[in-house]
Amino acid sequence: MAVRIKADTSEMDEIFRNFMKFTEQTIPILVRRHARLLAVELANRSQPFSVGGKSKGAKQLGQNAVNNDLTKVFRNKSSLQGVVDKTQNESIKKRLQKTLDSGNNRQIGEIFKSVGMINEFELIAKSGLKEKHKSQRSPRSGRTWSPKKTMYISTGQSLSAYTKEVQKRVGFSKSAWAECAEYIGGVKGNPTRGIPAFAKSKDNIAKGVIQDGIKSRNPFIRMESRLPWASKILPISEIKMAHHIVREKMIKQANYIMKHAAKKNFNPNPEENE
Repeated sequence: MAVRIKADTSEMDEIFRNFMKFTEQTIPILVRRHARLLAVELANRSQPFSVGGKSKGAKQLGQNAVNNDLTKVFRNKSSLQGVVDKTQNESIKKRLQKTLDSGNNRQIGEIFKSVGMINEFELIAKSGLKEKHKSQRSPRSGRTWSPKKTMYISTGQSLSAYTKEVQKRVGFSKSAWAECAEYIGGVKGNPTRGIPAFAKSKDNIAKGVIQDGIKSRNPFIRMESRLPWASKILPISEIKMAHHIVREKMIKQANYIMKHAAKKNFNPNPEENE
């Protein structure tokens, strides 16, 4: 007795057709969508960190860091008061307090110098704060150090005004990645969502750039922050973590789509799942 077996490949053919749709249409969409997510992760992992529960207080942390940074370099009436309060010699302490209350910064600097508390002092007006601040920062690490030999005393309310000016730039480094997210797009609505508002710079400086290779044989998007200090405020460990998180999301969504590739109503355009 002869037995004939006929293979019905119609369902398999449907899977292969859907796989081709997945390869040609879905992968570029996934790459673009998850490249945007990577830009969001990089923005939030740049200092000040705004990942998860840290997002609400990130701006304040950044502003506090600016304030601490500047008080390492400059003295104003408030920080000078701290020096006076720690003075052990009561006679010198009273003399310093009287001079501080009078607002005579030059005289208080001369007293500090005469009693050997400092080597030199310099009065700095607002116009000179930026340059002096820059001179006390490491070009390699971006860290600020306190002057060793000279006390820099800011005049009037100059330090307060300069501090507020610098604090306005908190989030500037994050904005390069926000720009990348905006250029990448690929989602309905605002492509920079997920990034705190203070990190979305509204200036006309091009800080973030992308190379869009979505139409290439192996779709890709390359993004870059052109800020020279970007690597100083975004540790390699955080970059790796961002890549890991986004890669896992992309694989999970791709696997989900492949699992449903045999369905006759298969849609190669993935629904947004973030």
